[in-house]
Amino acid sequence: MIQVSELHYSNEDGIKVLEDVHLHVDRGEWVALVGPPSSGKSLLLALLAALVPPQRGQILVHGRNVARLSRQKILDLQRRIGFYPQGFAPLPRTVLENLLFKLSLLGNDRERTREKAYVALEAVGMIREQATDADELSPGERVKLGLALAVCGSPLLLLLDDPFAGLDSAEQDEIASLIGRFHDGRATVVLATRDPLPRAAAGIRALYLADGTVVAR
Repeated sequence: MIQVSELHYSNEDGIKVLEDVHLHVDRGEWVALVGPPSSGKSLLLALLAALVPPQRGQILVHGRNVARLSRQKILDLQRRIGFYPQGFAPLPRTVLENLLFKLSLLGNDRERTREKAYVALEAVGMIREQATDADELSPGERVKLGLALAVCGSPLLLLLDDPFAGLDSAEQDEIASLIGRFHDGRATVVLATRDPLPRAAAGIRALYLADGTVVAR
């Protein structure tokens, strides 16, 4: 699903953020990318999601070389990727309206949009909160909504940036269990986290981002 080789990236000040990164993720695998804040985890996920163009090196996602894709091909690829951004902030609308808006952007017709929205809400256990304003959600509920938005389009690849941040251990385990269900549904998952993995995610392959390079321990 993912093949990264000789990836380098520097910020606007010329400071290296990623240096000679190599990464291989098999289809259907769940991988955790662990590292401290500002270690380049978010940048790497953004590169994999084709949200940021690579500067040097090769990124293959779902068999496609991201650097060589046209704008339309990039959009097509992004429709097959579910992305949860760091510090996710929902739209100031109800939970259901957030999902309906996202699904309409993905090109679903009105009937299909509502059907998929309910499926996603059921998957994260938020059917009862569908009419709740998103800004009234607890931190854990907000993460669940972010996951629902990431999976509502039935993506082949899930890229999740720090979904455990700010949650207590019980909430982290609950979120990890939800992610595990999506993974069992045959989605490939790459999860970035600054925290130790919750118990519910024990056993998955963990890679560490240190000094701009991905290493195994």
